[in-house]
Amino acid sequence: MTIRVLAVADSDSYLKWACSTLDSLGDPEAPLERAAVLVRTPIVPTTSQIAAAVAGSTVVRPQVLSLSALRDHVRSTQPDVVLVAATGPIAEMVARTVVRADPKRRPALVTGLPGMALPATPRGAAWRRWCDAFVVHSRRERTAYEEAFATQDVKPQVVLTHLPFLERHTTMATAPVGRVVFAAQAKVPAGRAERVQLLDSLAKVAGEGLEVIVKLRARKGERQTHNEEHPYDDLWETEHARLGHAANALRFVDGPMAEWLQPGTALATVSSTAALESLALNLPTALVEDFGVSEELLNEPFVGSGCLVSLADAGKVFHENGPVPDPAWLDDNYLHETESELPALVASLAAQRADGTLRAMPDVRPWLWPRHVRVVLQSVLPGWLYRTLLVVGRPVKRVLGGAAPSLANR
Repeated sequence: MTIRVLAVADSDSYLKWACSTLDSLGDPEAPLERAAVLVRTPIVPTTSQIAAAVAGSTVVRPQVLSLSALRDHVRSTQPDVVLVAATGPIAEMVARTVVRADPKRRPALVTGLPGMALPATPRGAAWRRWCDAFVVHSRRERTAYEEAFATQDVKPQVVLTHLPFLERHTTMATAPVGRVVFAAQAKVPAGRAERVQLLDSLAKVAGEGLEVIVKLRARKGERQTHNEEHPYDDLWETEHARLGHAANALRFVDGPMAEWLQPGTALATVSSTAALESLALNLPTALVEDFGVSEELLNEPFVGSGCLVSLADAGKVFHENGPVPDPAWLDDNYLHETESELPALVASLAAQRADGTLRAMPDVRPWLWPRHVRVVLQSVLPGWLYRTLLVVGRPVKRVLGGAAPSLANR
């Protein structure tokens, strides 16, 4: 029996994760048909972001569908398993849409988060309480998400696999570090002053004889999974002269990270999962600790890794081909050697769908819960329209609430 697996993504990072996860499934016990689509939202990736996300994947370039078109697509293609790869509010709406396409014989629903998924929050679990299985990438994540789903009185299968875009069992040829790639993130650090400070420090690293490249997730005007209030390239253009640096002291690039992870390269970041790609290749990797180490900064999982470094020390550390990660930390986190449980799970869920033994999908929260409505509207409406609704009048404000929450609600 051929198993049909459809991934539904809403943004660049989720699309990359979805395609890589589909590629990692292999052939458990039967042939697989893999496909991906994007759901149309304000954060749908641009053409160039889609190209970067699917680069190197066997998955055909996805089409962009409305929710109603997605329902028709599921109805016509009859996938056995749907991988819901989307931010929390969108993931919930996708799950509703997929089940409504064929309520009597729904596909199995699998979901997860791209990259490091810690901390596991009750809110994140609440948006995904409908899933049959939740994908994690480390033993620490498995424990954390089992506890998070317990707060929602649901117990999906929490399945352990590897971060699919890591080049496991591959080690780069060693070479003296001549280039530092900084992996930028949209929200970490968030403040303008902190981001200017970071650029200043990177330029000083460049002044120590290293080429420094700032690898952007998006160019100006492109949307991402999370909104970026202060793009690094804009800040550099505005601030480099005031900081006393030449315009060419830093180079800004976009595209797939893998193009830059080459021998002689070191990687620095505040908390990007690019650090894990770099560690998997045995390249010098530093987690910047200048702005703190916390769950809010998403770098708390790196405590004990041996890779936390201040930017003031980064140049010296990289010239010495360091830092050196702790092997025990690698095994307990994202570079474990445990065999992936995901292919067998997909085969099992497809079999359950075939014989009609999938459980009923748990109820999701009521549509009229005010905070729920507020977050969903923020997710599906263009930013200008959502902001307009917030200022239309008191009745609307009473329903929608005050300040808009971030799409970072996992």
